[in-house]
Amino acid sequence: MLIEITIYCRGGQGGVTAARLLATAAMIQGYYSQAMPQFGPERRGAMVNAYLRISDRPIRRRSKIKTPNGVALFESTFDVGSGYDFAVVNSSEPPKIAEKTYYVDAIAIAEKYGFVDAGWAILSAPMSGAIARALNIKISSLKEAIYSELGGRAETNYMAAREAYEVVKWT
Repeated sequence: MLIEITIYCRGGQGGVTAARLLATAAMIQGYYSQAMPQFGPERRGAMVNAYLRISDRPIRRRSKIKTPNGVALFESTFDVGSGYDFAVVNSSEPPKIAEKTYYVDAIAIAEKYGFVDAGWAILSAPMSGAIARALNIKISSLKEAIYSELGGRAETNYMAAREAYEVVKWT
């Protein structure tokens, strides 16, 4: 089994952090994993892709993902085509871009927990919770990853991730 996911976000939304948290959670659960960012101009609002691979065997690839099994969209307005096995979308309405589309209002959850910087919602925690649910990563593994990666900011990040994990819906 090899799952490849491309995360589409803007700089400052937390896509790279979400990929790192999910890769760590997958390793805690006994899988092999990779998280790799791809930046354009390094500034808030610029397009950022993060790549996530999870496998039950060692992963030898180190390149960007060209044909992912799934996508995660930190903005529902990104046009990434269709035909994926699954998608996880920051949206309060059910979009249909994959065989199975998960959706969660990650902005509302981020704002509830105070994850806003200069007017931008930071979505790493809620989106990592929703993506973990889509990937059948246990919330306990994600919790351990959050606490090991985020230190003093872990508790509220975990609460936001857990809420998204519990309320994410799918079509």
